[in-house]
Amino acid sequence: MNEKMKKGCGIGCGVFTILVFVIIGSVAFFVRDMSADYKAVEKSEKELVVTLGGIADFIPPAGGLPAADRVQTFVEVRQAQAEWRQHVANSFEEFLVKKDESAAGGFKHFIQLIRSTTDMAPSLASFWASRNAALMDHEMGPGEYSYIYCLAYFSYLGYDPGDGAHDSELDFSKDSGTGLSVGSDSEMTEGQRRDAAWRRINNLMLPLLETAERTELNLEPAEAEQWLAELDMEVAVMQESSMRYPWRNGAPRLLADIFRPFRKDLEEQYNIAVNPVELIFEQVKNED
Repeated sequence: MNEKMKKGCGIGCGVFTILVFVIIGSVAFFVRDMSADYKAVEKSEKELVVTLGGIADFIPPAGGLPAADRVQTFVEVRQAQAEWRQHVANSFEEFLVKKDESAAGGFKHFIQLIRSTTDMAPSLASFWASRNAALMDHEMGPGEYSYIYCLAYFSYLGYDPGDGAHDSELDFSKDSGTGLSVGSDSEMTEGQRRDAAWRRINNLMLPLLETAERTELNLEPAEAEQWLAELDMEVAVMQESSMRYPWRNGAPRLLADIFRPFRKDLEEQYNIAVNPVELIFEQVKNED
């Protein structure tokens, strides 16, 4: 939040804005009495993890190279939630417009800002619920979905993990493990916000790629040698730098070949504004 907005809204507006983004983040899963919608999301996510495993349970196949049929399944999952992805994008856009108007001051604009936030939470809940339902229907767990999302959009298509984070003032700097929780920090610079988003993806993908180094490969010997060399090099770079996300400078040929037939669908299903909340999954603890 800039100084102009602080002066126009006062302390109350600042506190409310922070509350909004706490609700948006995965912290919202712990504020269970605030919305029946979020309780439903939590329930669906627990069922998903119990049935298909959590992010940390996923073991990448074939040395880390996704199978074409699983990429097709990923595309189908994203198509199933396309409507709610657009609803979330519209809610974010409406909020940012009202936030800018509220920065000019005035009670009317402040009330409009509050109204726009009340529309945002149910849109997000429905978006996550639709994603969880689609994943369950297609038997794809959160780990596999997140893994393919990062490789498809950040490695192959070259999108930035920080897409959408700056305008929404989301903060991914907190160490949340595989839960990828978010908060709000309006004082972060654009560069700090981007760096935090990059660290978030490193934190998610590095353990998975380290596991991939130990899995079986279904490739000809020469190609297997080439891929393992590229994978080992990328893992080493990611271990060296916490802000390195997989193949930041472009996907190697074998990985790009897998995603190329799906390029059109993948591009159509990407939304910069929604990117920050795509991979938010609750950390469901296993019960004895």
